[in-house]
Amino acid sequence: MGDCLLLTSPIRALKEEFPRFRVSVLVESRFAGCFDGNPDIGEILVAGNKYSTGLRLLLRRFDAIINLHGGPTSLIYSCLAIGRRIGVQHYQYAKLYNGLLPQPDSGVHTVRSTLDLLRWMGVETSDPPPLQYKFHPKEAARIQKRIKGRPYVVIHPASVMATKRWDPGLFAQVARQLTKQRPLTIVVTAGPGEESFASQVAKDIDGTVILLGLTIPELAELIRGARLYIGNDSGPMHLAAAVDTPTVAVWGSSDSRRWRPWKVEHRVVQNPFECNPCPGYRCLVADSPLCIESVTVEQVTAAAKELL
Repeated sequence: MGDCLLLTSPIRALKEEFPRFRVSVLVESRFAGCFDGNPDIGEILVAGNKYSTGLRLLLRRFDAIINLHGGPTSLIYSCLAIGRRIGVQHYQYAKLYNGLLPQPDSGVHTVRSTLDLLRWMGVETSDPPPLQYKFHPKEAARIQKRIKGRPYVVIHPASVMATKRWDPGLFAQVARQLTKQRPLTIVVTAGPGEESFASQVAKDIDGTVILLGLTIPELAELIRGARLYIGNDSGPMHLAAAVDTPTVAVWGSSDSRRWRPWKVEHRVVQNPFECNPCPGYRCLVADSPLCIESVTVEQVTAAAKELL
């Protein structure tokens, strides 16, 4: 989800310079909503079953097929369509591409490094624009009806990796601190399989609203209407940036230089560790992820109050 949303900035830069280009994106079905209504995208190709997806791509013609993923499945898809295949020098099976771009700088934000790839192909701007997510009025109306016009803060306590996931009970403590002096409603969200994290945050806070099973457009409009978004390094964090909602990002194992919220008012709450950043699949130096565990309620609350 985050990768898709972060791509909206470089595509916006591409279309600003080459408005006649028609851009198609190939994306997994569960993340297709990241591009829903985006005026820069001419076609959303939804990847489902590999066999059926391959048949749909077979003999399709494109002037350029840019593989930003680099894995074997994306390579197969790019080989099925007709067009100049462009990859990056460090990709596996690099010889199968018609053109190779230099490996991007791992020390800069991923939005900027993706734009740098497009700059090698002729895009001139060096200033990536903000992320893009089109306003969805029907979804916004449905969300506001459920919130009943109250000022609110969205908390999304989940993340795929445990090394990026702050304790839900600590999110609850932050919520209690924020609602002591302000008439704010806490709205807790979670994706499929993450419901237990939401319930742990909400169980001890009066008046909390839990919204589960939201589509990406619904989640976007919920976050767009919020005073503040608080969460871990995750896809919804980038969605908050795309709808320009002030964001507090609780940070653990990953590289905040590369993945922090892009061009939105934000605070990254992170403590320094010599081993950071790491791959994040598990902690390599301790029995539990000390980096995310070291973040305190006081740090996150202070960041939230600054933005409020």
